Amino acid sequence: MNLIDQREVFLQFAPWCVDDIKIDSSTISISGWAVPYMGNWESLEFFINNDRKSYFQTDRVDLIEVFPFWKEIEKTGFNIVVQRESMKSKNDEIVISRNKFYEDRIFDNYYFPLEERVYLNLPPSNLRSQVHGSDATSAFILEGFSSFRKLDMLLKKYLGQGIDDPLPILDWGCGCGRVSRYRKGENEYFYGVDTNYESIYGCKENLCGNFEVSSSLPPLYFPDNYFHAIYGVSILTHLNPEDQFVWIKELLRITRVGGVIMLSFHGIRSLLRFNLNDYDFNELNKKNFVNLGRNSTFDLIGSIGERYYDIVQTQDLLRSILGDMRCDIFFHEGVIGNHQDVLVLKKLGEL
Repeated sequence: MNLIDQREVFLQFAPWCVDDIKIDSSTISISGWAVPYMGNWESLEFFINNDRKSYFQTDRVDLIEVFPFWKEIEKTGFNIVVQRESMKSKNDEIVISRNKFYEDRIFDNYYFPLEERVYLNLPPSNLRSQVHGSDATSAFILEGFSSFRKLDMLLKKYLGQGIDDPLPILDWGCGCGRVSRYRKGENEYFYGVDTNYESIYGCKENLCGNFEVSSSLPPLYFPDNYFHAIYGVSILTHLNPEDQFVWIKELLRITRVGGVIMLSFHGIRSLLRFNLNDYDFNELNKKNFVNLGRNSTFDLIGSIGERYYDIVQTQDLLRSILGDMRCDIFFHEGVIGNHQDVLVLKKLGEL
């Protein structure tokens, strides 16, 4: 694989990111960066709830260091200002899209709630930083709610029911509740587990559900064939292949036949975010994964950080990990954060 050629292929994905949303009584301001399709700046356009909106091009020199290989990356910044009174309403949320018919590209969009309650009982800044990389409130809400909406849509696609339905559901690696906090109503069968005691304590205090501390390796305390659905956001992204194997096997154990597991991982869409060098690309080619080293997020929290890495991998690696485990396998690219892929497993029978 040639590094430069590979990056040119990735540019066809036209990656984009919403960085920040500011809302007051009259306006909504949305900012981020977007690479145009195949370098065609005329093709760059944005839609809010299906309405095309004009934008201001902004200077993003900060991206040069992050993405030095992208031509004119400093020109990719954008800012959209929308008058609230002129905006079409959609279930107390806004959908930010690069496609006129956003229902056709549901996993490429961003979603943001307009309900005031989402600002209540937010986790402290240190916990927001652990799961998001910064403590910015609007970005924490944007990524958490977007992930919730996309996982809910995936669950309805493969199970016919959503996260708000009264099913036994597990948020595996729930952290401080970045995703689970957007559930509506109470569900006595909803569970969340995480290795971080402080995060679990905050969830117990502020969210509905059953939240417990787990160890960094199986088993979990749940019985066989219990959950209808399990999801894990940004967990496989930090586990080496050996740990991925034992955890996926454990999650399948506690999932009922016909149940669904949804797990995000760093696949092809995530490669550019890490700015891999030639050596890393060669490792990825040889092994179908590359370990970029320890992630320092949890270094000061007991032994949690000892098994916590930054992992980029291919779909083939996951197929080999799954081996003869009895499940149907599906992949969706660029779902979480508009760059993490999602592995969807539907359990067929006993392991």
